[in-house]
Amino acid sequence: MENLDEISGRIEKMLNEKDDLRELTLKKCRDIIRTSRKCIQIIHNGDADAAAEMATEAVKMDKALRKKIKGHPDLLTAGYMENASQELAEANILLAIYNKENLPDPDGLGITYTSYLLGLGDVVGELRRMAINLMREGKVEEVEGTLGKMESICDKIMEFDYPSGLVPIKRKQDVAKKLLEQMRGDFVIFKNNKDFEEKIKLLLKSIKKKGEKKKEDEFDLDVDAVW
Repeated sequence: MENLDEISGRIEKMLNEKDDLRELTLKKCRDIIRTSRKCIQIIHNGDADAAAEMATEAVKMDKALRKKIKGHPDLLTAGYMENASQELAEANILLAIYNKENLPDPDGLGITYTSYLLGLGDVVGELRRMAINLMREGKVEEVEGTLGKMESICDKIMEFDYPSGLVPIKRKQDVAKKLLEQMRGDFVIFKNNKDFEEKIKLLLKSIKKKGEKKKEDEFDLDVDAVW
């Protein structure tokens, strides 16, 4: 047992290094999540250039972190890494949709396929938020287009029928489906209201024209009467 101290010393050194890396990873994951959420907020504010900078920064931070912990598979697959990757995926996917571009590839982002899929599911909620903002602006066609994107994503993630132990997609599917149904109902009411508003505007315009014409006719009659 003469080598007991030497073996235990190596183990302790490894655990200390891993503990330090774990703390670093937790901090960096919080930074990635914070940057990704800021990116999403900026997208809703309509500043695509600033959002692109945030999205790029989040990807850089994630790739640098993965490079630093590549020798520790347990850290790479930890829940906090997956959560950060989901937020990163959500921000980059939403930005691509906002810019009317193809979706970013998970390999290009450097994240796992499962975190990309889960992030894609979360995009449905952000698209509903986007659609509501468009409704406030009265943009019927844009709202309908956003609803169509929600339907496409929801239909696609519903195709993934796997055990939760492999990919915890079930809750994302349930939430996305509920949000989609709510948005469909909101759009029907919004569309009907806009159609009603247009009919009222046309009616008022028609009444105004008839009124003006009537006044002109009355004016002509009065002149003739005077002369």
